[in-house]
Amino acid sequence: MLNIALIDADGNLSLNPADLEVYRIATRAVSVDQPVPADRLDAIVICTSDPDKARELANLHGGQSRTRPPVILISDSETPPEGFDGWLRRPVSAVQLANRVQSLRRLWVMEDVARRRRAAAEVFGHSVNSDVLNEKRPTVLFVGDATSRFMAIRHALNSADTGMVAAFSSFSAFDYLHERPFDAVILNAINKKELAFTISSAMRRNARLYHTPVLLLTPSGRYESADEAFARGVSDILPDNASSAEISARVLRLADERRRRRAAKTVLENCRARSTTDAELGLYRPKLALAHLQDLLNTAARSRKSTGLVLISIEAPETSVSQEKLSAAKVQFAAMLRHLLRAEDFPALISPDLYAAILPYTSKDGAACVAERIAAVADCTAFDGDDPLYPFRLNVHCVSLEAAGEETAEALMERGSRLLDRERMEAV
Repeated sequence: MLNIALIDADGNLSLNPADLEVYRIATRAVSVDQPVPADRLDAIVICTSDPDKARELANLHGGQSRTRPPVILISDSETPPEGFDGWLRRPVSAVQLANRVQSLRRLWVMEDVARRRRAAAEVFGHSVNSDVLNEKRPTVLFVGDATSRFMAIRHALNSADTGMVAAFSSFSAFDYLHERPFDAVILNAINKKELAFTISSAMRRNARLYHTPVLLLTPSGRYESADEAFARGVSDILPDNASSAEISARVLRLADERRRRRAAKTVLENCRARSTTDAELGLYRPKLALAHLQDLLNTAARSRKSTGLVLISIEAPETSVSQEKLSAAKVQFAAMLRHLLRAEDFPALISPDLYAAILPYTSKDGAACVAERIAAVADCTAFDGDDPLYPFRLNVHCVSLEAAGEETAEALMERGSRLLDRERMEAV
């Protein structure tokens, strides 16, 4: 459950906070002059069309630290003031706000964990490359018919130093999407709504394209299919009569979010090095794992957020298999483990044949889902044996748990090891 503060400074937000509970978001209505502890919140939502008031409330309730929770502005203005992570124009539906809160919270977690992991890696002798933001200018993909607003959008983005590539069919659109990364995608739904919905849904089913923001170009006025669009994965709706300033503001706000996500992921990937990972398995080393876990636990204790842990033990099969094939299988399993986790998760080698997945800001239920996924993949994976006709399976045991109270990293690992021993005993 995510917790957000809702500050309605204008008093005309037509949104029922109870509707957000369906999306596991708890809303706390906050007075404009009574801030709540920002480290206990997953996001702050401010509703006002006065830019000066918006900045004042953002600083009062969220502070100016880069570690503050995401701050989302809901307003009637054509462009937002600086200093906000997300911006929505009225009217705003529950599913739209829920999508933005969840997306920005996930980005916040990635950036927070990237800072912490980089600091931990540098303590252990690895200097992480910080030159990850020198990308080319943002690039947007326009998909659909070249209506009269096509050139207006191109001109608005060019004026904002943003490139645009046009794909006038779904086939060419996915060719482009698979060839190169885009910072945002605009789908023309003025005449072909269902095609735009199909493309958006397909992108949300693709792991590589999942986080690419999608804007829907629609006829001006109230768009009757807005709720369906957001449920299909659309990030924002762009009316065809929007001004150039509004077009660039909406598109670039989402494009910047995509670039921040890409930068955080790059930092996380750059933390992997000889001094931080096991040379054979590619998993993080145990001392670094304990240090990173302790840092997460310290933060979780202050913010009352969860830290999840999955421990995995590997045992040789009952059938005879050479050490060479067994070692190769363990290397393959370690690679599978890395790909089954999110970018911000931390796969580690704790001791020979004992692996861990440290899950920042994850509850016990979330950790249990990860453990089930790992166990299910391991159960249906066969590795090459000495005889090509007789592959073998590793005996894999998983347990999941969540840090309790002021528990230390060592204590959490020990508790998990006891649960794992019990799991192995019951499996015999």
